[in-house]
Amino acid sequence: MLDQLTNWLEKTGAPAVSLAIDDGHKLHCFNKGVSDLRTQAAVGEETAFQLGSVSKVVTAFALLEALAARGLSVDTPVIAIAPDLKASNEHAFHDVTVRHLLCHTSGLDSQWWVDFGRGDCARRMAARAIASTPLLARPGELFSYSGPGLILAGYLTEALSGVSWEDYVRATCAKYLGDHSISARPEDILLRPSATGYVSRSKEGHGPVAAARWYAPLALSPGGGLVGTTADLARLMRAVRERLQIGLDQANGPVGQVVATIGWRYAGWGLGMARYWLSDGSLCWGHDGTTSGQAYAIRLCARRSETVVVATNAVWAASDLGKLAEAIMETRLGVSDRSFARTSQDALTGYDAWRLPPDQDITGTYVRLNSTMLVQPKSNEELVVDEVFSPQDEANWFGGKAPNGTDRVSDTVRRIGQHSYASTSKEFHFLRHPDDPARIYVHNGMRATVKTHRPWI
Repeated sequence: MLDQLTNWLEKTGAPAVSLAIDDGHKLHCFNKGVSDLRTQAAVGEETAFQLGSVSKVVTAFALLEALAARGLSVDTPVIAIAPDLKASNEHAFHDVTVRHLLCHTSGLDSQWWVDFGRGDCARRMAARAIASTPLLARPGELFSYSGPGLILAGYLTEALSGVSWEDYVRATCAKYLGDHSISARPEDILLRPSATGYVSRSKEGHGPVAAARWYAPLALSPGGGLVGTTADLARLMRAVRERLQIGLDQANGPVGQVVATIGWRYAGWGLGMARYWLSDGSLCWGHDGTTSGQAYAIRLCARRSETVVVATNAVWAASDLGKLAEAIMETRLGVSDRSFARTSQDALTGYDAWRLPPDQDITGTYVRLNSTMLVQPKSNEELVVDEVFSPQDEANWFGGKAPNGTDRVSDTVRRIGQHSYASTSKEFHFLRHPDDPARIYVHNGMRATVKTHRPWI
């Protein structure tokens, strides 16, 4: 196993990788590389990494624990738990349920970065601000991955439990793990061995660029502010499986749990976790996360009890990290279950009513809260997609100004369907709201962005 990790480090140029495998009976930990290039401290089982969006899995787990303690279901409306959110500007927001938040079908926009400080009212202020933003679509209509949705989930946990989300998460994890490393408080984390993140690999004459040591506004931490060791997270997944309804005999999840996604990135989305196809055609569950120069990935076998958790302190290796976890599942754990073998399907399966007519003009400007995209024709079969991310997003990734942090990113994508385009690393699918043909979206397999008439990028 260490040879496989060594090869992965050589391929990616990452300083370190941490791996925990739960085979259903025993936990196995493997670590390779250094947690900080300046000190050359070796990464070990006790080294904590920032979870990024994998924090959302723990947030979902904590909220479901809090719901169960009150005898409530995942179909409970958000405003029934937090009546102060009734002040939303959108009538449709009153229809959002916990299930919508955890399955990313709430209609809330994808990203939202505002630091409300560390006061006791920070998360309440964030929740009220999120509830007042316009929805992309009505609740339950459209899959679009939403960070704000999980920030609201953290706030609901507070409303149900009467304590802060941070304290509830720590206590809930302790119930299953005893003493553990999972925390959202920098004062806890910085007393432990922890990895320094890096945002760009070595170049001639320059070493890797280190990220800010810590960037996690308190109000937003349910969406990406947790830190923990791979060993503790792997142990926690035993309880998460049951609470998120990922049964060993239910690869497809309970009826109605898995929502249809768009494109080929996922095979559906459940309560807090995505379904992924493995290369052999079988399914697994998981989530990926990136932040502050670090990346995390978890994969849970769909019909067996094994779990793989990996982390690295090189953000450029994020896409390779999930592949590493899946390769370990396939080659080391021998996962080869074709009971739910992958079948060829259209990118918009489940969204037939959202398809565009053949002559629809899809060029123009598309905007979401943290980025702007300009779509222009290059040829009959190709588009040029330019994207600019917000300064808040730059702060999230780098903690400050970084080389090319918010420069325009340009991609050329080729037609692979009537209104679907892809390059080697990206996909874009164009669709429209079935009740409002003038409302056009571009979906990158993860997030939906709405077409606008704003003239600048």
